[in-house]
Amino acid sequence: MVTIFAAAAAIAAASAVTALAVGGAQPPPRPLAGAIHESLAGGAVAGVSADVTFTDNLIASANVGAGPSGLGSGSPLLSGASGRLWISADGRLRLELQAVHGDTEILVSHDTAMLEDVAANTVYEIALPKRSSSDAPQSGPTGATGVPTVSAIQQALTRLMGAVNVSAATPTNVGGAPAYSVTISPKHPAGLLGEAVLAWDAQHAVPLDVAIYATGNSTPVLELRATSVNFGPVQPSVFAISPPPGAHVVQISPQGAAAASSGTGAAHHLVVATGVTAVSAALPFSLDAPASLGGLQRDHVAALDWNGKLSALARYGQGLGSVAVVEFQAGAHNGTGGAGGGLLGSLPHVSLGDVTASELPTALGTVIEFTRGGVDYVVAGFVGPAAVEAVARGL
Repeated sequence: MVTIFAAAAAIAAASAVTALAVGGAQPPPRPLAGAIHESLAGGAVAGVSADVTFTDNLIASANVGAGPSGLGSGSPLLSGASGRLWISADGRLRLELQAVHGDTEILVSHDTAMLEDVAANTVYEIALPKRSSSDAPQSGPTGATGVPTVSAIQQALTRLMGAVNVSAATPTNVGGAPAYSVTISPKHPAGLLGEAVLAWDAQHAVPLDVAIYATGNSTPVLELRATSVNFGPVQPSVFAISPPPGAHVVQISPQGAAAASSGTGAAHHLVVATGVTAVSAALPFSLDAPASLGGLQRDHVAALDWNGKLSALARYGQGLGSVAVVEFQAGAHNGTGGAGGGLLGSLPHVSLGDVTASELPTALGTVIEFTRGGVDYVVAGFVGPAAVEAVARGL
C-alpha cells in the first residue's frame, strides 16, 4: 500500500480538468506569473477546512482482488471516497476519507506522517526529517511584503518550462473559492503519464484541486478536489489522533529521517554507494545489474540503506519513461524462486521464464515482484506491462 500511496503522498506530493466547478465568483484573468504573485500577496491563512472528494482510477477492480497488503476493493485508497481535509497555520495536515468498511486517516505533522486504514486495522507511521531555517527554499527577489516579484516568478516559470509545458492561468471556482488552474504536461517521453492539473485559491495560494491523467485519457486517474472550503483557525484537537488499540503498527524510518529526528547528528545516509563496483562490494548478496535490459541501457545504480537493510536500485532508460529495478535479500517466508510474498503477493501472476512473478498493472505504470536465488526483485516504471516484463525477463 505504501507503493500506491507513495507514492504519490507528499506524497508527493501535482490534465485538462473537465469537472472543475465553474459556478460562483471567479478571479480576473491574469498572466500566470501575475496570478501566482497576487495569490501569494493575499497572505497566509489561519487554517483551512474543506469537504473533499478523492478519485482513484489507478487500479482496475479486476486486478485488485484482496488488494495489496490485504486491502479490499472497497478501501478509499483504491476506490476513491469523499471526506474532509484540515490544514493548520503551522503546516499540520489531516485527510479523512470515509468508507462503509472503515475510514482512512492521513495525518502529517512536523516530524511524522501517519496513514491509518481502519478496515485493515493497520497504521503506517513514517518518520520525517526535521527542517531547519537553512532548508527554507529561496525564491529570489521579493517585494516589500516578502512576496516574490512578478519578474522573479516569471524567471522561475521559464526555468520550469525547460522541462515541462505549463498552460496559462485559467480563472475558475473550486469549492466556492475563486481560483486559478494550470495544466502541466511533460515535454519529453513520460511513459503512461499524461497531464496534471493544479488549481489554487486566488486569494491565498492554497491548493484546492490536484489531478493526474494518463496519456490519452480525459478522466483523471487520481484527483483530490475540494467541494467546499472555509478559511479560518483549526482546533488543535483535530490533529490529536493516534493508532487505535490493537492496531497493527508498521514503523517506516529512513536512516536520514531517523537521524535528523533523533538529533544525534549521526552520519546516516539513504544512499551509501553508487556505481556497479561500489554497490557490489556493499551488498550482502550478488548484484544483478547488466548493462542493458529490455532494450534499455543501465543509467544509474546505487546501494540504499533503509532501516538498516541494504538494497540495490538500478535504473534503465532515462526520465519518466525509465524502469527501476530494486533488489534486496529475500525474507525467510520466500522460497528459492517464484512470486514474491510482499505487497503484491496476492495479485495475478505472470511467467518470466524460470520464475513466476506477481504483477500489478495500473493506469500510470506497472509493478512486478518475484524472488530468485534468495533475492527479492521489484521492477517498476511509468510504462505498460510489456516494457516492465521485458526488463524483468533479462534479470
